[in-house]
Amino acid sequence: MNPTLQTALEQLKAKLTPTTLAQLNTIIAFYFTDTTQDFTLAAQAGLIQGWLTGNPSQHGLEAKFKVSLTSADFAALVLGKLHPMAGMVTGRMKLEGNMREALALDRLLKSA
Repeated sequence: MNPTLQTALEQLKAKLTPTTLAQLNTIIAFYFTDTTQDFTLAAQAGLIQGWLTGNPSQHGLEAKFKVSLTSADFAALVLGKLHPMAGMVTGRMKLEGNMREALALDRLLKSA
């Protein structure tokens, strides 16, 4: 795995405390367009699992929100080097689902 991606994953996982997961209250799928890796952020009332390897269906879940981007853009997003709006406008990120879920993800990424 790319060291920058590994750093981003570790930073994101560190933010996933029981409190932040409860506040997030959604299931988000991350699809990397340049690898065969997919990830799921599962934080739904009664089902707080955290960061999972694989897409939601592999865990018997259904994503409320989907993000498609390269692994490098994911790392840039998590590490604060890619603003979510810039990623969407330039086509580097494709989002599908309720934009309220996007705001929750944005708050998580901006949290200390």
